[in-house]
Amino acid sequence: MPIVDCDIHPMMTRPEDAFGYLDRGWQEYFSRQEFKISGRAPERYATPTTPLRADATPPSGGLPASDPAFVVTNLLDAWDVERGLLIPMQGLAIAAWTDPSAALAWAGAANDYFYEHWLSLDDRFTLAITVAPHDPTGSVAEIERWAGKPGIVAVQLPLLNILMGNRHYYPIYAAAVEAGLPIVVHQTGAEGCYLGTPAVAGGVPRTYAERHAMLTQIGQSNVASLIFEGVFERFPTLRMAFVEYGFSWLLPLLWRMDREWKNFRAATPWVKEPPDHYVRNHMRFATQPLDEPGKISDLWKLIEMLGGDELLIFSSDYPHYDNDDPGVIMKKLPEAARERIGRDNALEFFPF
Repeated sequence: MPIVDCDIHPMMTRPEDAFGYLDRGWQEYFSRQEFKISGRAPERYATPTTPLRADATPPSGGLPASDPAFVVTNLLDAWDVERGLLIPMQGLAIAAWTDPSAALAWAGAANDYFYEHWLSLDDRFTLAITVAPHDPTGSVAEIERWAGKPGIVAVQLPLLNILMGNRHYYPIYAAAVEAGLPIVVHQTGAEGCYLGTPAVAGGVPRTYAERHAMLTQIGQSNVASLIFEGVFERFPTLRMAFVEYGFSWLLPLLWRMDREWKNFRAATPWVKEPPDHYVRNHMRFATQPLDEPGKISDLWKLIEMLGGDELLIFSSDYPHYDNDDPGVIMKKLPEAARERIGRDNALEFFPF
């Protein structure tokens, strides 16, 4: 069946690919330093494999997923992808930067590059523009610059070590609502690695495997923050998609938040509805990485209890080594929910 893939990572082969969208001063600024456009921290963690799939390397060379024409044939055509949401990881790298002006300049250049080089090739490609969380005012201007342009369907918000319920982000939320665009939150690869990025609870993980397993904590903390800070009462049409945080943790979190809301209503009088209400009306969660228990029927029970046929959207995470192949993963979802999760929920949530 046709699917909507809510997590495709287009790549630049080198930073200079986007220099044409920067003025001369910023070109010189970035060319005078080691310029890392990946959020990963290989110098801290030993990883057992390359982060990108070798079979996603285009015949012309370059990084995997750097040639949009090859991604069309290798992903969109191969798996009947009706819409593909581009989430550029090379924009997310700014989460680890300390210079707000540089982060804003690079986010704008990356947006220009991927819009021009990808969306013009195939109208199945859509883009989540990246904004710089360090500079809410500048981010508002960037959202306004792209609002209403064909193919722009979301705002990608890299996270700092500031929970999403904090009013620091309110100008960005207001601009996204005004533009009619959902917010997409995606892990950056910098979490738990650099000062100012989201921290993993308890301390700094020693290994990559430990860090990768614990990234769900960041999703949980921010879902709770958005709800208990009353963000969706302040912005009643705001929509949020959590991508690459998984979802199996969501059900027990909902149970606990609903209980605590009932027990401590006086502490959060601005939260007028049960937390479950806000999650179902404002949030969606991407399937990748899909947790795969020994008995697939256990996963199906979890999805049924969660009401995942309403909350989940399919994502492949192409071209990463741990991506979820559509041909494999769709068969691991409950048959009755495949069309909702694989296509319909995303079409209803994003302005494709």
